Amino acid sequence: MKRADNRKLHMVGLRDVRDINQTVFLHLIRERQPISRAEIAKATGLRAGTVSAIVNRLIREKLVYEGVAGPSSGGRPPKYLYVNAESAYVIAIDIGVRDSVYAVSDFNGRLLTQRAMLTKGEPEAFLRSLAGEIKDLIGAQYARTRFKAVGVSIPGLIDRDEGTLVISPNLGWKDIPVRAILEEELGYPVYVENDANAAAFAELWYGPLEEVGVRTLLFVLVVEGLGTGLIINGELHVGSRVGLGGFGHMSLDPNGPLCSCGRRGCWETLASNRATLTRYRAVTGTSIGSVTDLISLAQQGDQAALETLRATAAYLGEGIANLAHGLSPETIVIGGEIAGAWQIIGPLIREKVQSRYILPSRINLNIRPASVQRPSLFGAIPIALQHCFHPAQRFDALKRAVTPRIKLPAKVAGR
Repeated sequence: MKRADNRKLHMVGLRDVRDINQTVFLHLIRERQPISRAEIAKATGLRAGTVSAIVNRLIREKLVYEGVAGPSSGGRPPKYLYVNAESAYVIAIDIGVRDSVYAVSDFNGRLLTQRAMLTKGEPEAFLRSLAGEIKDLIGAQYARTRFKAVGVSIPGLIDRDEGTLVISPNLGWKDIPVRAILEEELGYPVYVENDANAAAFAELWYGPLEEVGVRTLLFVLVVEGLGTGLIINGELHVGSRVGLGGFGHMSLDPNGPLCSCGRRGCWETLASNRATLTRYRAVTGTSIGSVTDLISLAQQGDQAALETLRATAAYLGEGIANLAHGLSPETIVIGGEIAGAWQIIGPLIREKVQSRYILPSRINLNIRPASVQRPSLFGAIPIALQHCFHPAQRFDALKRAVTPRIKLPAKVAGR
């Protein structure tokens, strides 16, 4: 395929905008069901005709159904809408540096089953082993279930045309055909996305409904590394064919620790889970298993643990302040284990960001923790569910259309 054709594949079409509208509508219906068309129009700011057109399409595709009519306010009684939870099931996979989690979800976005396994061994062998566990689960518990797609979240640069992991410094993987391996093993269409982008997408599906009008969001995913997902002016920004590298490798200290990317003082060397645990070990001489364990110690009064978390909060705030100046997001979301210490780190992050602004009195940022735990796993669910918006289209595992660049509508932006 010619390069010009590849560029066209990443252009946003009407179908892409429609899909994001549908995602937001399904989020509203799921959270507020029963809900009427008029209530959806009021919540999203979209015109009644646009709402009806999208709702009617969802009904035709059997993703939503109408229940009994509600009380009339003088005109035609409204018919309440519900999500058809059993219209489709998907598999979500979150591949992490230490462990990987896979889950089964219905169309309501509910996790029905969730399991984990250590991420170890050669990449291709690991992926086939992971697929084997998923097939065993399906055979034992979901033999009669109709699965539509698989969503995969993974740290690193993704070639979206091929579903290939180009490189992941933290995993130590390079040029791994994730989509091809999993489609061969599982037999379902597979969609692969960077973990931080998936985390941002999770806010679109699981985030606060009062933020339905937010158009610009920065998601900071703090795991073994540190990644960022961006929704800018209503568009989930994925960059080029190979994707957005994120800001985890933005250097905050040229003389700082050596990063896995080969540079020094990258943001993730100062604020990631690995950096936080290393900092605690340097102070106490004691190794600790996870950031969750560290938070528990801090809550029990361990001063070294508390100061370690405060240092991480300061580095997170410093990096966020740099990005906020340029991106000016309405909402900043922080996800990962560190969010469990929000009462400790939240005020410090806000203070740091506020203090770094040129006009502190004019800043009005909403900085909050993620809506779900392990947001990259939950983000893999709506990534897979996008497949369900095209039930008439046949997906061949060997002849797949490229996953489109995602754009949010002007009135209904992601969280």
